Amino acid sequence: MTEPTPSKVVEIVIGMNRHDNYNFMNVVDPKHPKPLSLDLSERCELFFRLSDELVKAGWKFQARPIRVNEDYGINFSSYLWVNTGIKGEPVAPFTGFKIIYECARMGIYTYSLFMLDSLLQKITLDPDVENGTGQVP
Repeated sequence: MTEPTPSKVVEIVIGMNRHDNYNFMNVVDPKHPKPLSLDLSERCELFFRLSDELVKAGWKFQARPIRVNEDYGINFSSYLWVNTGIKGEPVAPFTGFKIIYECARMGIYTYSLFMLDSLLQKITLDPDVENGTGQVP
């Protein structure tokens, strides 16, 4: 038996913040980029895609786009490539995927995003994400 798809969807658009030393940010709202943090307060679908700017520059995700360290399949499902965005817009091949966060175990996780730039150079991002441990960094 499988659980239904979560009703909450969290969109993460990987892009560059040109005003802050070209750091990778969540540019779901391009005028207000945010750090690559995730809201893991409840079970949700995490929808990752590359920004239009990166896609136009020839970027895409590697064959395995994400890995969550030390999760062992408890909190995060396997990834699923997508052809359409949240609003039904087309998504170029290998530029968007989704995973489901199960909210089954509290902790601090490091997730790695694996991308390729236009020269096929491998780019890896390793942000940390916390879900309810209450620890102060």
